[in-house]
Amino acid sequence: MNDTIASSFRAIALLCLFLLASQSVAGHATPLEAGAPFPDITLQGQFTSPQKAMLGLEGDGPFRLSDVKARHVLIEVFSMYCPHCQREAPDMNRLSARIADMQPIGELALLGLGAGNTQTEVDLFRETYSVPFPLAIDPDLEMHKTLGEPGTPHFFLVSLRDRGKPVVLLSRTGRMSGVDDFIRELRTLCGSD
Repeated sequence: MNDTIASSFRAIALLCLFLLASQSVAGHATPLEAGAPFPDITLQGQFTSPQKAMLGLEGDGPFRLSDVKARHVLIEVFSMYCPHCQREAPDMNRLSARIADMQPIGELALLGLGAGNTQTEVDLFRETYSVPFPLAIDPDLEMHKTLGEPGTPHFFLVSLRDRGKPVVLLSRTGRMSGVDDFIRELRTLCGSD
């Protein structure tokens, strides 16, 4: 009797493990990969005049990615609740300054996308970490889903050379290894496009 119960228990346990594994694989999204077309996402949120200038935007919006006046845009998908994003904020600010200093205007723009964050949450993140670059909101995770539901932080380097067909040059989840290394990588990717 004990052998029968033990065998039944093992069979049920294996079945449960199989079902859990198959559901997690089926429910797992994959962020857009390098070489994939990048959607013309809507840039929701409030931008100051200097932030709009960083993206080459004029007027009150709404804006789309194709409105950005740059050949390339680096998009950091972040969440104000992500501890990695919080720890990386000072490096992102240094990256923003380096991007502004390193290149001719219009070569590379930097944009944050607050996945699941409202304007109030993004404003709190901006104020807490003194973020100088534009941060868009995505309170309903609509754009996050469109981008393949990446973890945070996630970086997309997007080529806008062909405004009608933006393409992903870099797609990476996780913190950057360092500002200098990331700048070198961005220069290489932007120069090869």
